[in-house]
Order: sequence, then C-alpha cells, then structure tokens
Amino acid sequence: MRNVLRLLAAAFVFASGPAAAQDWPKKPVRVIVANSPGSLSDLMARLVFARVAENLGQAFVIENKPGAGGSIAAAEVARATPDGYTVLYSSDSQLTINPFIYKNLGYDPLRDFAPVSLTCKITQALYVNAAVGAKTLDDFVRVARANPGKFTYASGGNGHATHLAMELFLWKANLQLVHVPYKGTGPAMQAAAAGEVSAIAIAASLAKPFVDQGKLVVLGSIGAPSADVMPGVAPLNRTFAGSEMVSWQAVLFPAKTPPAIVQILHDAIAKAVASREVAERLKDGGTHAMASSPTELAELIREDHARNGELAKRMNLKVD
Repeated sequence: MRNVLRLLAAAFVFASGPAAAQDWPKKPVRVIVANSPGSLSDLMARLVFARVAENLGQAFVIENKPGAGGSIAAAEVARATPDGYTVLYSSDSQLTINPFIYKNLGYDPLRDFAPVSLTCKITQALYVNAAVGAKTLDDFVRVARANPGKFTYASGGNGHATHLAMELFLWKANLQLVHVPYKGTGPAMQAAAAGEVSAIAIAASLAKPFVDQGKLVVLGSIGAPSADVMPGVAPLNRTFAGSEMVSWQAVLFPAKTPPAIVQILHDAIAKAVASREVAERLKDGGTHAMASSPTELAELIREDHARNGELAKRMNLKVD
C-alpha cells in the first residue's frame, strides 16, 4: 500500500508540474541585460520584451547589469532559482568569448543555462571617425600601417564581441591600433562619434545615425554581405580573408528551468520577433530579427564557443 501511495504521489507531481507551468508567468519577470543602457542589446531587449509582455499579459522588467564583459549579469542568472522569473538577455560575448579571457567567470555557458531562443543576428561594420581622413578601407590601411600604434579603437569592453571582431580584423590586415575598452557599446559608440578614438567595429544599426551626420565613415562590413542592409558596402572579408564574424543575441533561463516554461517563453519571443513592429524598427540597418529553437541555440553556442576559444588562444586575449 505504501508503494502504491508513493507511485500515486509521483504521478501527481509529474502531472501537476506541466500544468503549473502553463500558468506562468504569475508575476513580473526580471530580464537581466548583460550590457549598458543604450547598447544594441538593451535596445533589442526592450523592443522584444515589450511585445512578449503583451503576448503573455505580464510585466517583463529590464535590468541592465554591465561589467566584466557582461559576465556579472550572466553569473547572476546562472545562480538564480530556475523558476522562470529570472531571464538572461545575452550577446554571444558572454557565452562564447568570456570563458576564455576571464578568470573565475562564475558560470559555465554550456551547463548553467537553459537556452530559449535567438532574437537576432547582427551585421557589424568597421567605422573610422571622419577626422581620421580615410574615405576607403585602402586609405585607412595605408595610413595605419605608416603609423603603427598611433590610432585607437573603442570596444564595448575587454572580450566584448566588438573587441574580438576588431582584433580579428587587425590580425588579418596586419595593423596595430591601441585598444580602448568602454563599459558597453553605448559609451564606445559615443566615443567613436566624438573623436575620442579613431575607429570602432560595431553594429551597423548603432552607427548609422553618426554616418548620416558625417561623424563616422564606414569602411566595410564584418558579417556576411547583405545588400539590403548595407548597400554598396563591401565586406572586409573580400580584402582580408578570414576577417568575417557574425554576432547574435539570445534569451536564456537558468539551467533546470521547467521545459514547459522554456517553451512558453520561446513561443512568445518567436511571435515578437516576427511582428511588423520589430521588423519596422530594425529595417534601417544591420540587425536581423530571428528566433530559433532551444536546441538550435544550444548548438550555436557550442559551435561558437569552440571557434572563439581557438581564436582567443591564438590572439592571447586575456583580462587581468
């Protein structure tokens, strides 16, 4: 009889778990963004989760926690209770670059998260401040090679995708620029536009207003060529083979979050990124809204983790 009761209790838990998950979310959900306010991650998180909140009828509260290349935010979510009320909005940096350049990271990107969905892939490009005087990639390469170490470039922080993308380009182009890290892509973008630094590799959508104002000059795209996003702009890979890098953003829960909750949020995100509002907001540059299955996202993380680990080791990219 006792064994029968145990079996009935186990069956009740198994049956009630998914049912309880169907009621999620019952209260506001924290969305921890691993980048600063004004960054592309921040803008995308607010855009996507505004629609998710409408779809699910509950508030999703954005909390920006930059620092250590976004590792502070990722570590907080990795330690959070896996009940569906803490979400990580991450770029590829926190999951596929930081593990190779930070000591005592505080999380394992392959074990400590439950992938939910991609939200976008990003076309980055190389820009120089107009004061540099370079109008083309050839112009910049010529003057930079003639003055090694004279020019500087901004990034969103040590180990950020903007850092790795630029280092990859400099390696393939045999150039020497001085790295100036900022706390997020927002401050880095402002520094490049203001002429505090000479160059930046960043999402086309963030740089476009400053290109339109004549403050920045675009020299080439870093991701795969996309005529509809950057018409007339040649990919750097065409001149310097191997310099291509595609960035992305994604949503993850802490590991062991119930699969039913993961699926609910996935479906809401897929609906959000497919909406006309999101498409209209992104049409002017560089950011391609797209969802993925949790399995597809997990595979992408594994693939980029392996590639970037090899790249970081080859470049000896470290953070003290």
